[in-house]
Amino acid sequence: MRALARPLLASWFVYEGVQTYLEPEEPAARIAPTVEPALKEIGLEEVKAVDLVKFHGAASVALASMLALSRTPRLAALGLAGLAGAAAAYAHPFWKETDEERRTQELEQFLKNVSLVGGVLLAAAVGHSPRHIARKKAHKDKAKAKATLAKTKAKDAKVAAKAAGSKKRSA
Repeated sequence: MRALARPLLASWFVYEGVQTYLEPEEPAARIAPTVEPALKEIGLEEVKAVDLVKFHGAASVALASMLALSRTPRLAALGLAGLAGAAAAYAHPFWKETDEERRTQELEQFLKNVSLVGGVLLAAAVGHSPRHIARKKAHKDKAKAKATLAKTKAKDAKVAAKAAGSKKRSA
């Protein structure tokens, strides 16, 4: 089930991340009134909203790919939750809208992003499958046995070399 669920959940983040990276102007215009004054306040005047939007898009693609491929899925899911939460708050501030139709549209987008946060938090909570954990444990046990065997062989070779050296001295 995880093998299908994670890529399906990640697909939206990959698509949205690519779109956002390639066409950052519209999302940047939406967040600029809120973000750019905050950036100036903390001394980052050279960072523009477009740069943040592009970074957000690239990070979304990277984290979603990690989630889809089940590479550190918890870390990837938590990263996506943070990005989607930020996007919900900054990109869709429905509470600021005065036009009822526009407010409804922004609320729908906000709730979609919040729903995705819930989805990736579930993905973070689930972790790896029991089969994956068993495979990982077997791999670790095999590596440990191989290391023990190598140590034993090295010790035996050392003892044999020492014994050969003492035979030469006694002869």
